[in-house]
Amino acid sequence: MTQPNATKLKVAIVGASTLKGREVKTVLNERKFPVSKMVLMDSDEDLGRVSEFDGEPVFSFTINESSFEFLDLVFFAGDPNTTQTYAPLARQSRFVSIDLTHAFSKDRQIHMYLEDQMGTGLPIQPHQGMICSPHPAVISIAIILKRLSLQREVRNCVISIFEPASERGNTGVEELEQQTLNIFSFHKGPQMVFDRQLAFNLLSRLGDEAREKLIDVEEIISSQLRALLEGTCVLPALTLIQAPIFHSHSFSIFVEMDHAAEVAEVESLLGSDHLTVIQSADEPPSPVQVAGTDTIQIGGMKRDFLNPKGFWFWAVSDNLRLSALNAVAAAESIFLR
Repeated sequence: MTQPNATKLKVAIVGASTLKGREVKTVLNERKFPVSKMVLMDSDEDLGRVSEFDGEPVFSFTINESSFEFLDLVFFAGDPNTTQTYAPLARQSRFVSIDLTHAFSKDRQIHMYLEDQMGTGLPIQPHQGMICSPHPAVISIAIILKRLSLQREVRNCVISIFEPASERGNTGVEELEQQTLNIFSFHKGPQMVFDRQLAFNLLSRLGDEAREKLIDVEEIISSQLRALLEGTCVLPALTLIQAPIFHSHSFSIFVEMDHAAEVAEVESLLGSDHLTVIQSADEPPSPVQVAGTDTIQIGGMKRDFLNPKGFWFWAVSDNLRLSALNAVAAAESIFLR
């Protein structure tokens, strides 16, 4: 949160009209981040869009090199190609860029920031250039496994990630909505984003003409988890599934502990400021239930029937909210320390 005498900054959001961009703007406003000027940048089709920040009207402008002059902080929330083109300007123009598009996920030279309950976000110095905010599924998984590993050894972990349509942006949400409506009217729905029917379906792979491949996203998630977890706790085996839901990630998680603990003991290990644990006797959380909330919710804890040291549980988190919160926390760690 803002300190009373914090210096106000010139802040820009690239891709301001995207789902992630709008959420970043909301979080900056809610947390009263010290902004002297807010600059919104968008692709051609969204130019001139009017919104507001801190009670004042803000217009979206075109993206070009001159737009980044005299800025202190830029959030990249649009498409990876735009990020790759303009984020490197951070070093020469002396602003800090925070990437939510995973455009540089394989570049280990770029700092990755994770805000968690152990305070293990990487130390960042102002004006050193580019910062990466991890994929929202990575944020959830890393926080859960770091928390479990604080007091117990986790020997094995397997995770199925159910990805919402909103991870494909506005067009993904709109396509799922239209597919759903068209099914009820016995018409074929659009398939520009997923290249297959997603409505009332689960996809382990998207169609050949899909704009983004699930296997590519899976590789990004795996690479980021390796960077954050290797040497500190177990690396999970994981798979990514496209789910017919609009918002929020869901996770089916199996962990094998170092001994046959009680369900209540494992639940107690997970509770923290970032993790809300719903007891096994209560109804597990759902993607709808968690939308708009700040914490990762966990429930449905049960022992595996064949492995006395193994436990299954369910986790859900608002993907857009988690991305924005972590990105803004990265900015706060630089400018508000």
